[in-house]
Amino acid sequence: MQIGVLTSEGICFLTSLVLRKSLTREGMGLLPGILGAIFISDSMGILLTQYVFTRDQLGFNLPYYNVATALVIVLYGLFYIRNLKPTACRKVLAIAMCLFVAFFIVNVLWIQPLFTTLHTYSFTLGSLSLCLGAGCYLKQLVQSERVISMHTDPFFWVSIGLFAFYIINAPYMAMYNYLLASSIDMLIALRNVNMVLNYFMYLCIFLGLQCASRR
Repeated sequence: MQIGVLTSEGICFLTSLVLRKSLTREGMGLLPGILGAIFISDSMGILLTQYVFTRDQLGFNLPYYNVATALVIVLYGLFYIRNLKPTACRKVLAIAMCLFVAFFIVNVLWIQPLFTTLHTYSFTLGSLSLCLGAGCYLKQLVQSERVISMHTDPFFWVSIGLFAFYIINAPYMAMYNYLLASSIDMLIALRNVNMVLNYFMYLCIFLGLQCASRR
């Protein structure tokens, strides 16, 4: 399933490159760079795990995953800060992102070491921050006086995908350590749900890219 998600990332990245001019016109010029960073980092992670760090895969995966997921959250945060219309929403999200970065550093230094522990706390905070950004956009869309067609609004589909993925992942990561110690079967089941959500998120992003191609 990991290769399937990587394939989904690659398809979305390549499609965004083809449509980069349309995305720039829509104010979504950062999206190809974000999708590229995700695809390249995940590809490198898989290759390094399989062919370089074969004897200590967990020792490599933990710090790599911790840093990569934090970077993705920050990039998507900047994406929303740039595109949200109400100034108040942008300021609140900017503060949330700053708090996330500060907490990530505190988490590394004193709570969950970078090289030995999965960063469940900072990921949960970052997920909620991104849900704030996506939620603000969707609320802005609902309250807008102008009619927005789902067939032509790429931001709608991207926001739906990100919101669904991170809103469900927030409690999953918050409970991760507890489930790891008490219910491995439940943890595996939720991990499978997480994988399905990955596919759903990239399906929504792909639909958003198709919307950009129609405008």
